[in-house]
Amino acid sequence: MVLNLYSTFMKFFLVFFFLFCTRFLYSKPVIDTLPFGVNLAGAEFGQTNMPGIYNTDYTYPTVSTIDYFASKGFKLLRIPFRWERIQHAMGAELDSAELNRLTAFTDSCAIRGIQVILDMHNYGRYRIGNTDYSIGLGQTGDTITKAYFGNVWRKLATVFKTRTNIYGYDIMNQPDSMPYKSLAECWAICNSLLGKVSDPYNKIVYSAHNFFDKDGVGNYTTTSYDSLEADVLTGVKRAKPFIEWLKTNNKKGIISSYGVPNNDPRWLTVLDTFLNYISANCVNGTYWAGGEWWNNYSLSVQPDNNGDRVQMQVLTKYLKTTCADSSKAVVLPQVYLYPNPFTSSITIDQGNCNTFTSATIFDATGRKVYSNTIHSNKNVISFANLVSGIYIVILRTNDNQTYTQKIMRLK
Repeated sequence: MVLNLYSTFMKFFLVFFFLFCTRFLYSKPVIDTLPFGVNLAGAEFGQTNMPGIYNTDYTYPTVSTIDYFASKGFKLLRIPFRWERIQHAMGAELDSAELNRLTAFTDSCAIRGIQVILDMHNYGRYRIGNTDYSIGLGQTGDTITKAYFGNVWRKLATVFKTRTNIYGYDIMNQPDSMPYKSLAECWAICNSLLGKVSDPYNKIVYSAHNFFDKDGVGNYTTTSYDSLEADVLTGVKRAKPFIEWLKTNNKKGIISSYGVPNNDPRWLTVLDTFLNYISANCVNGTYWAGGEWWNNYSLSVQPDNNGDRVQMQVLTKYLKTTCADSSKAVVLPQVYLYPNPFTSSITIDQGNCNTFTSATIFDATGRKVYSNTIHSNKNVISFANLVSGIYIVILRTNDNQTYTQKIMRLK
């Protein structure tokens, strides 16, 4: 059942808002499998022109775009929108034209069995004229007060509380003008006090961002795979502090923004292992991003004249989390074998974990073709003399625990 924010919103948010980083209220009970989804951007575009002109400065996803992602099996879409457009002045009534666009999108998703995250994409600010004002911390003279912020969400909740496909209210995307950070990799350090927050309704879901470029904000134009010295575990390493914080503090979480560029296939492997890791740990997410106005944006998964974007081959492998019980989150072994299939060598990568100490490889007949010790970090094994076919890799710890994986040698 959707949380009734109309009756509880003001008390709840005015007490807790400034304790949180990016997060939203979770409107569904935690179940064995949670949906992965996509951000459909466009309604938050034109950030320097508020409220702006519809279909000139900004746009909303079309029904054909919703149909495309539904056809790929996605059951969750996150819609970024701007506070200044849904409410033209502090405390005013919601703008009817903008509200109709937001409700039309939500209702179109409902018809297709898709849940929606309503994402106020304002970075903790509200633009008046040419000036961005941060939401105040309660000091005298604050232009944008917590009461104004509560006002807009109370009015939104009144409209959307009866719609059964509202997955959650993402009450403020990445409030970067505040003292907390939304990056998954620094979550435990930057947001340590959040673990002490009491949630009597058990409805709060903490939302992190997890890009894999140098700055962690998705600006891959200044970061190449090689310059970053990225590897298959880059996404896992960055997500792990957030995942571990959730488990330690018994909190719910989602990674609401992540993405990789289409100009290097190695990023797809990073994305794959990252999604595998968070999925097994009962954390879902929404990819950044789809939407009609991205044009040549390298992270976009909006289809073009050539059909699907390359990232889609990975994303459609993860339509829901793979954990069986959210109270017993699975921790993936910190070891990956790649590339698979391989041609002349494989890498056994266990990051900084020194879990497995030996590797033995057998061919399809059971004949041992390799046996040696391995160490932490990356172990490159050359197989120039092996014939093509299937091989079995068995990794062992000092106490004889094993990990087994099939690999394929190509011609």
